[in-house]
Amino acid sequence: MLRALRNQTQSIFFKCFLVLLICGFALWGVGDLTGGSKGKNVLSVKNHDISVEEVLDEINRARYLLPDRPSLEEAIKNGLHKSILNKFEQEILINEEARYLDLNVPLTEQMKLIKKENAFKDPLGEFSQSKFIQSLNNAGLSEPKYLEIVKTNSNFKQLSMPFIFNNYYNESVIKRIIEWQNEIKDIEYEKFKFVNKNDLKRPSNNVLETFYNKNKKLYEIPLTRDIKYININPSLFEEQVVINQKQIDEKYEIEKSNYKIEETREILQITTQDEKKAKNFLDLVKADQNFNKIAKNLFNLTESDTNIGIIKKSDLPLESAEIIFNAKLNEILGPIKTKFGFSIYKIINIIPEKLTNYEEAVNDIKKKLIKDLSIEILFEKLDQVEDLIAEGNNIDEIAKSNIFNKNISITNVKKISKQGLIYSNEKETSYFKKSPEFIKNIWNTEMNELSEIFNSNDDNYFLIEVINEYNKNTPTFNQVKSKVYNEWLNKELITKSMERVKNLISSKNNKLLSKTSIKRSDKNIEDVQDLTLINKIFEINNNEINILVSKDNLFAVKITNTKIGDYNFDKKTYEQLNISFSKSFFNDFSNFYLQHLASKHNLKRNYQELNKFFIQKENVN
Repeated sequence: MLRALRNQTQSIFFKCFLVLLICGFALWGVGDLTGGSKGKNVLSVKNHDISVEEVLDEINRARYLLPDRPSLEEAIKNGLHKSILNKFEQEILINEEARYLDLNVPLTEQMKLIKKENAFKDPLGEFSQSKFIQSLNNAGLSEPKYLEIVKTNSNFKQLSMPFIFNNYYNESVIKRIIEWQNEIKDIEYEKFKFVNKNDLKRPSNNVLETFYNKNKKLYEIPLTRDIKYININPSLFEEQVVINQKQIDEKYEIEKSNYKIEETREILQITTQDEKKAKNFLDLVKADQNFNKIAKNLFNLTESDTNIGIIKKSDLPLESAEIIFNAKLNEILGPIKTKFGFSIYKIINIIPEKLTNYEEAVNDIKKKLIKDLSIEILFEKLDQVEDLIAEGNNIDEIAKSNIFNKNISITNVKKISKQGLIYSNEKETSYFKKSPEFIKNIWNTEMNELSEIFNSNDDNYFLIEVINEYNKNTPTFNQVKSKVYNEWLNKELITKSMERVKNLISSKNNKLLSKTSIKRSDKNIEDVQDLTLINKIFEINNNEINILVSKDNLFAVKITNTKIGDYNFDKKTYEQLNISFSKSFFNDFSNFYLQHLASKHNLKRNYQELNKFFIQKENVN
């Protein structure tokens, strides 16, 4: 039951519900330690205060909601209490400022917010008065208490409104960034092969051992562990799901509108700030009809630059959306003035509105039902797995149990560090592709013990068993001899190849064979696909010949000119940058605003009382 509730904690209601439900258990053994701090405040302003008990309640609630459920000591060590105190500071300052400004949250507005809460809706998505009352009663919440929570959120929205809707940032700043993205470098270059590995004589053991001793730190292996783990997810239980026609029909009625596909169009577009250029382009296109050829000649735009893909009406600027979606196939439109400049369009494909037929919709609904119901089975099975853990079963026994009705695979990982790196004496160090939460659970589990079941992402649950632990060590030369040779060989290969290339270029009076222009967005030079090579070229800030290492080649490169190419100042790019800047502005300004409120309302902090409790807790343990 509690696991199912944890999946609903995005809801305001369920967050409140879990505070009441969980803290009753979490503080059971802690109450006797808070006696000395009872009634004392940690934070206070003129009309609001936060007690030690409130902070402890919130810390316990927060640590319970974490997948690994850390102890109080672990939570404090990881700084969880600092986040909680920061949250409380924000809340009392917001409510104090709202009182100072005499802000009012009308009951009608509160009711709107309540009606939007998913926890109070019936299966058809409508607000249910009976469900609202029943849910509050089940949670032990009174209506006034719940309305206080709603009011705090509304106060925040009102206070932050002047700066939260900072939709459009300085256009010149955005333009500079877009120009940086569209920078073009004219280069001279020549591609060279590495010297043949077979031409490099294998060194003696003495040479390799000297190389090993000089680079000994490279071979150090930190504290590592060997583990086994199983992944428990809904797909394991899909075969156990049984659905009937009534469930399908009910789901179809609710989601029917989702199976309508609106009309989309594929269009070509160029945008320029110069109206004369736009009109000239239009005249040439109407005479020649080759949109891409003229875009290349006049604006140096490739087909990938002009084709903005298959788009919906809502993807376009308001000034042009209606015109484009009323146009015929192959019709050329423009110039149309938008906030991005003068735009010309050509319709090259029309995909009409489509309604998914009933059979296709039903098949999709069946898949959704199977997924939803398999999640329900998953939670039931996780409870059974926890029972097996409590009975002392190991991971092999759990994997073979009849809970899953099939063989469930066990994955073994050797020598994994606290940073999530996998070490080996023979192979290169690799990264373990799991979440930080997964890595953390490896190291929070005792040797030869099972971890708690934890959720890593979506509905994927994991169980880990720690098999071995190895102290930090440095393998001997003989243990890593093959790795040492490979690393020596790679270094020697680059050194000898560089020497050869420098001699070749010098013999040709520093002349390079080829010329081209490249953009930051290019993925290759000639037939070489290497994004890092493109990035390295754009980092060059001199006019000399630079020799760059690519995967299979050496590139000698010289920058001859840097310029800004013509670009399509499209709505999507502009809005994405605006959103990014707006978020950054909001975070910076809100931090400054809260500091101002703390000074204005004389916020008093009394963290000594909280520290006393933590010290008492450590002494008791």
